[in-house]
Amino acid sequence: MNNKKSLFLFTSLLSIALIVGCKGEKASAAKKVTDSVVAPLPTTDSVVVEKEVPLVVDSIGKSYSMDKGVVDLAYSFPVSGPQPLVDSLRAYLSSEMADVVNVDGEEGAKAKPYTNFADGRGMISYYAKNAYKSVSSTLDEIDDPNVTWKPELSKFVMKENETDRYVTYGSSFYMYSGGVHGMAAKYAVTFDKKTGAKLLNVLNPKDIKELQPMIRAGVESYFRRTRVTDEDKDVEGLIKSYMSTLFLDTAIIPLPANGVYLSPEGVVFIYGQYEIGSYAIGMPTFTVPYSKIGKFLSPEARCLAGIK
Repeated sequence: MNNKKSLFLFTSLLSIALIVGCKGEKASAAKKVTDSVVAPLPTTDSVVVEKEVPLVVDSIGKSYSMDKGVVDLAYSFPVSGPQPLVDSLRAYLSSEMADVVNVDGEEGAKAKPYTNFADGRGMISYYAKNAYKSVSSTLDEIDDPNVTWKPELSKFVMKENETDRYVTYGSSFYMYSGGVHGMAAKYAVTFDKKTGAKLLNVLNPKDIKELQPMIRAGVESYFRRTRVTDEDKDVEGLIKSYMSTLFLDTAIIPLPANGVYLSPEGVVFIYGQYEIGSYAIGMPTFTVPYSKIGKFLSPEARCLAGIK
């Protein structure tokens, strides 16, 4: 009996010791947690860097070459990238291609816009087919079975450059419908990479007088690149002669009718055929560095160009 009491007493004491021990461990762990929460955590300066999303494009083209004409269309179709930009560019490509469907300006001949902007191949095939219908009708209107030439129409809208802030798409157009030569056009549009918005105002027309030295120097540089040869002795006289042939009502050279656009090197100017001179001078094209023209850019253009 005494042994049983002793055993019972020993067991009870052991249980109490275990309980006290567990409570002590729990209290100690709780204190550690409390200390870790209450104690100030070490802090470091952190910067959230927004990851750049590149624009991925696919070069897609469609052409027709038949007895009654030639049509050749192509573009850089956005496959992925910042969604606002992708949506804006797809709509822009549709608009650009729709312009070639009716080159004669007949409202009744215009095809309806292609509405599935996500279908790059279907869209260009649709516009190429309708453009060919328009082009081939040219010979139908000419009552001469001995015609040896074929009407031609081409348009390419391709990605020219891309930075972390903007993307620029350039368009080139050519049409031949008889005569001595065809007609061509080149221009480009810059898009805000984040919002997809077109950059409509790069330069303020009110600054045209202050821009004259840069524009004149640019046109002269174009003539030096395209008209001067190693055999020319009086280069400055030749350049002066070309400048004197420009079609100007005043001494002011206007901004290009189709606007200017951004490139990594600076602001690009492209004048169309007959815009400031005869067909023979071509399409004067030149780039003015940001170091010279930066202060004349609009706030939107300065932001996209990264100019403070």
